[in-house]
Amino acid sequence: MSDINLLDYKDSSVNHTKAEQRTRIHYAVADADSLIGTTSDTAHVLLIEFAKLTKAIAAAATLDEVKSAAQQSATMFAPLLDKQATNQLTFPYQHKGVDNVLGEIEARAQGVADIIKA
Repeated sequence: MSDINLLDYKDSSVNHTKAEQRTRIHYAVADADSLIGTTSDTAHVLLIEFAKLTKAIAAAATLDEVKSAAQQSATMFAPLLDKQATNQLTFPYQHKGVDNVLGEIEARAQGVADIIKA
């Protein structure tokens, strides 16, 4: 049985473009381990803030209490939202397109799940 190279089934011009972009990112922004660390930090911040928010909303009895529960996260994320709204900060997904990003998330998640459950 021969080994299957999944890159044989992809558009080589896309692979070349991605490789060039990844090399530029590595040298101009951060290495892969640092990017993974930042991604991990992002996930942890979002996890904890979401957990705190859901706990506070679940305990809220009035609309004012719901608003109060959201205030800490709203304050924390306000600088990012302000920069994003004024185009001082953009995220990769904005340039890739939400539909493309969601498609990548779906494909990669299903691919990993298929391997784990096999």
